Amino acid sequence: MLRTSLFIGFCIILFTSCEEVIDVELNYSNERLVIEGHLNWIKENNQTEQLIVLSKTTPYFENRRIPANGAQVQIRDQQNNIFQFTESENSGMYFPLDTIPFKLGNEFTLEIRYKNQDYSGSEMLNPVASIYEIQQDSISFFGNNATQLEAYSIDDENEDNYSYFEFKSERLELTEYNVYRDDFSNGSEYYGVLLNSDLEKGDSIRFRQYSLSKIAYQYWYLLILQNTQQGGPFQTNPANLNGNMINLTKPENNPLGYFRVSEVSEINYIVK
Repeated sequence: MLRTSLFIGFCIILFTSCEEVIDVELNYSNERLVIEGHLNWIKENNQTEQLIVLSKTTPYFENRRIPANGAQVQIRDQQNNIFQFTESENSGMYFPLDTIPFKLGNEFTLEIRYKNQDYSGSEMLNPVASIYEIQQDSISFFGNNATQLEAYSIDDENEDNYSYFEFKSERLELTEYNVYRDDFSNGSEYYGVLLNSDLEKGDSIRFRQYSLSKIAYQYWYLLILQNTQQGGPFQTNPANLNGNMINLTKPENNPLGYFRVSEVSEINYIVK
């Protein structure tokens, strides 16, 4: 009887100890600056979108954004004109004091000073082909009817063209993207495609095509690939992508993110 009681007591202690929470300390690398910057010129209405967003990296399990406040931000164009940016209400979002004029073929350099470290990166403004037509079709997709929308453009055969299509709608859970390069369609018609089974008649969709440099194309291709692949037990873990910004003060502490300059073609479409 004594042996039985001891055995039961040992089992209780064993299973109780299995429920104990164990805190595991994870190594966290040095804090890095995250730069998300864009200068957009929408060719259909001559509107501009100019914004630099700065934040700081966080530990892996912290799902939050920490704005990088108090940075000095400016953009220098090819003619050495300087355009200052100012932060909006400690948000880490920096807007230009004056609208930056656009000129195709012009190079723009983003310069940032943050916590006594200097960052810099340059990008060229390339042209983008206009979206001239949207075609809609209904197809069978895994046993369900889905709406397929294709945004058509004509490639300029005299240029090496890189771009990405963006599809944005309140109906879509996430904004969707296609990347494009003209290796096999130089001088011919091409399109970006959106396939979705949730779209309904009357839904509004914003179609955009952004011009990219070759380096920007490579970055966006890998970024979209990382965010759309399904993964699996043997899938390579996503890695931090090197953008076009560098740390001039401490090269070993380069920032994350990208500074993009794009001409944009935009069409708003209502699903039929």
